[in-house]
Amino acid sequence: MRLLFMATLAKTLHETTVGLDLAHQLKPAGVRCHFVVDADNEPQLKASGHSYTVVTSDLGHGIRDTVARTVREFRPDAIVLSDYLGHWLTHLVNYETDPWYVQEFGVPVLPIDMLGLADTDREVEVLGKTVTVDANLLDMPLHLRPVPVNRPQRPAGPNGLLYRANSTLTPLTDAARERVRRSAGVEAGRRLLLFPTLPWQHIMQTRAGPATRELAVRLPRLIGHYLRRLPADTRFVMVGPYFENLGLPPERVHFEPVYTADRYHQLLGASDAVMSCFLTSYALERAILLDVPGLIATNGHAFPAGAAASGTAPFGALSPAARSWLTDFPGPVPSFHQWPLRWSRLLSGLLHDNPFADTVLSAEVFDENAVVSGLESVLYDPAVRDGLAAARADYRDALGRLPDTAQAFTAAADRLGIGR
Repeated sequence: MRLLFMATLAKTLHETTVGLDLAHQLKPAGVRCHFVVDADNEPQLKASGHSYTVVTSDLGHGIRDTVARTVREFRPDAIVLSDYLGHWLTHLVNYETDPWYVQEFGVPVLPIDMLGLADTDREVEVLGKTVTVDANLLDMPLHLRPVPVNRPQRPAGPNGLLYRANSTLTPLTDAARERVRRSAGVEAGRRLLLFPTLPWQHIMQTRAGPATRELAVRLPRLIGHYLRRLPADTRFVMVGPYFENLGLPPERVHFEPVYTADRYHQLLGASDAVMSCFLTSYALERAILLDVPGLIATNGHAFPAGAAASGTAPFGALSPAARSWLTDFPGPVPSFHQWPLRWSRLLSGLLHDNPFADTVLSAEVFDENAVVSGLESVLYDPAVRDGLAAARADYRDALGRLPDTAQAFTAAADRLGIGR
């Protein structure tokens, strides 16, 4: 069987890494894979051993010709979208072309659905506009649902295939952990918090609609205030673009703006905890496998302009810093689950009845006490850390009960007549 993976999303490792992992799991079944990948992720493909074709947004509509040529040469039995949402989004925004030319090649198209889109209203924000992700995946013959973050215990329907999203990541050994921490300049006895950012979040400071643009610029100032309240022996590792508004003491920060997937996993596995302000964070997903506790801080409440004047919020009293931040914000503050993008309707139900929710602490981002005390707990409190560790172990047990990915995929593909 031959599979062509479409992984054209730029400025992120997540989509390509998930596709490569699936290709790795299918290799023992004799599945041969080729990738169409953005130039940013070429190093991953070089290291993987899979053949690939590089594309960039400079191609514009020409990506269609490049993919058509690749299909003629590779002759795939099916095309896998290494993240349905990412494929749809990058073609509309970066390539300004209809994403569904991939259905014109006469082979089935199989989407990797990271977020269970078939179960949501698919409403997202794109560059300041609210749009609905199209429902094309509902007509595709097989939906591939990686776990995490999809619910490991939930039936995926007649065409859905739940599978473990990574079969090789395991916690670092003590020796490896110390080696990575030394490479990041972390002295013995310090606690290390990883805070990941992504290039697209940085781009939103200039390319998004007004409210999203302001969130991209302003929220790091409040997060930095929270992080500076942590004990003095806390160190920070920043992967991705650095947001100057964080205002962290340079001597306490290790910054890696460019990294490989392996290095990302090493830094995450060597950390004592991870914090993210977007729900679909790759770091929070992989922290389960690397056995690292985490905290997610999002905003579940819209604040009308001037709402901070009362000093209260749905979760209780606002701290002076949060109240000042909300007062200074130029206009209403939207709810958001994917800072700085809103994506609230799409993602708000993601954790419902999902054991992933038990593996992390959650806090309202404008609840200063909840965020700071939560971070102190995941970094320093043995009882909280042990409780989250037990939840992560339960989640990994659920992963272990999923069918073997290669066997399940080939059985499903055979049922659909793929690869015969």
